[in-house]
Amino acid sequence: MPRKHRRNPEYFAPPSPSQGRPRSAAPPWAEQPGVEVRQVQSDKPYRCPGCDHEIRVGLSHLVVVPVRDTDARRHWHTECWRRELRRTGGYRQDD
Repeated sequence: MPRKHRRNPEYFAPPSPSQGRPRSAAPPWAEQPGVEVRQVQSDKPYRCPGCDHEIRVGLSHLVVVPVRDTDARRHWHTECWRRELRRTGGYRQDD
């Protein structure tokens, strides 16, 4: 007789938000003083200032907005922003 494979009902439950952080919140390592960092998915292409390549439509990436100059916001690939923080000494791996 064939076995009935039943999945645990928790398998179908929506994922719980991690530690109460909103979905648009940037990873803790990406946050820096003086800038607001958000994680977004775009509906149009942008140019990453870190690598000068296009950020394609629908790709998850970071928006970095200086607190004092909101017109200077830039869209970064996540890895490019990580490299920038390493270059400037702001990367915190343990967070």
